[in-house]
Amino acid sequence: MTPVARILIGVAAMVATPLAAQDTPEPSKPPVDFSALSDKELSALLVDGEGRLMSEPCTFGLPLFTAFDTRRPGIVEIQRGRLLAEALCADTEQRYAEGARAAQKLAELTPDDPPTWFLLYFAERLEDADGALAVLRSLDGQGLSNLDKDQYYTIGRMLTKQGRNVENDEVALAWAEGDKFDLIDPDLHSAIAMRALRASARGRRSDLVDQLLLSITSPTAYIPMLTQRDYEPFWPQIEARAGTNLALIGAEDVRVARDRLESAPDDRDRFAETANALHYNGQFEEAVALAERWRERAKRGAAIEEGDAWALNIQAYAYDSLGQPEKADAVFEELAKLDPDEHNWVVNFVINRAARLTGQGRWEQGLAATKLARTVAEQYGSTFAKLIIASNRACAFERLGRGGEASEELAFLRENWKEGPALAAQGLMCHGLKDEAAVLLLNGLRDDNFRETVLGAFQTDELDLFYTATILPQATDLPPTYPELAAELAKHVRKMPEAFIPQAALKRVALKEGPPR
Repeated sequence: MTPVARILIGVAAMVATPLAAQDTPEPSKPPVDFSALSDKELSALLVDGEGRLMSEPCTFGLPLFTAFDTRRPGIVEIQRGRLLAEALCADTEQRYAEGARAAQKLAELTPDDPPTWFLLYFAERLEDADGALAVLRSLDGQGLSNLDKDQYYTIGRMLTKQGRNVENDEVALAWAEGDKFDLIDPDLHSAIAMRALRASARGRRSDLVDQLLLSITSPTAYIPMLTQRDYEPFWPQIEARAGTNLALIGAEDVRVARDRLESAPDDRDRFAETANALHYNGQFEEAVALAERWRERAKRGAAIEEGDAWALNIQAYAYDSLGQPEKADAVFEELAKLDPDEHNWVVNFVINRAARLTGQGRWEQGLAATKLARTVAEQYGSTFAKLIIASNRACAFERLGRGGEASEELAFLRENWKEGPALAAQGLMCHGLKDEAAVLLLNGLRDDNFRETVLGAFQTDELDLFYTATILPQATDLPPTYPELAAELAKHVRKMPEAFIPQAALKRVALKEGPPR
């Protein structure tokens, strides 16, 4: 259930009880004229129409709460419901500025429980970096507790694109200094701590380093912290926390994930997190065994959820790491059979399936898989998702001797490269356009507003702990041939010290399919 749904249903529960004490007969179907209805009829519509509050905000939710507000003026719960419906209606009609104003009125109405989700949502829709930062700076108490994980990352990407990372980092540092972490979703602690650590490094402040590192437990987080020069002042502390080959932090990540899953064994997201932690630590057999738990639940009639699917995705990658690609194929085939209209999140897995096949040099299979991925992504995929598909299709066409058929893919990569520079560079490099790829990446590194995104393109295969290995060309192949690019890159990153190459990478069975890149 979304944060918005929870709020609206909560409002319904609050206002329904006092209005339900009338004796007027209930209507046989919802009438259009809400103002003509009795209190009991309005209340019945509210209680029975929870889904309609979300799906019909302009024609059902807003007139219903307006009728309540007219009849019972001054009741905060009713005013809250009306403003929520007003914001939802504005969103439906893409009147985002009006929606933002409704959200602000909500915040003023209930300052102790501000609508964090709405405030940040409309700031993101309006690409209002100043507004988003103002909201983040204002959050405290329940407002911080209302901060949604996915939305925080979405806002972070928007601020990154607008060159506002420094300010976003300073917000995170202020939360750390104010001991606000207990108010925030634990799933956000690592991301916020990394931002606060970067702000501390920028200000040469070492007082919070050890405290912040305690909140960062995933090996995947230590890879940028050990390579990007933003964190250079604290490399000794980060290295000590990570341990040789990231073994110390990997073991802690597994322990934390298992403890969280044990405390909530039916939480599918924690199930997936634990599978990830095992995989990142090179415990591939255990990741496979954990994912099998889903099949045990399925036999008892439990329907698959997104967290289950992510665990299965990790199971497939673990099979690849164990040198058992046929078993990995079977897992992805199972996921690809899910109905995207029923499970729109399946877009992630049909794309990962296609990328894996292409990355293993299985060109015909990969190209066929991208057709399904594109069909699903057209309805449910982001621009980034579509870039993955375009890059893989461009490479598959070239390797199959059909490079002329890749013109539309290359055009899409060029047009949208800022959404995925690594993917754009890869597609260009597959077609021998290394000069163009190098210029693209060099310009991105020189752009203060875009550098962080481009740096992610230079993560070597051995440092990518999530995806299965690939034989496709990578941005990391370019610096040795392009000194200017290498010099610019060296300003911002160092090569990972040999002692900290992740043990998961060292344990993988080498990829054998296809020619070397």
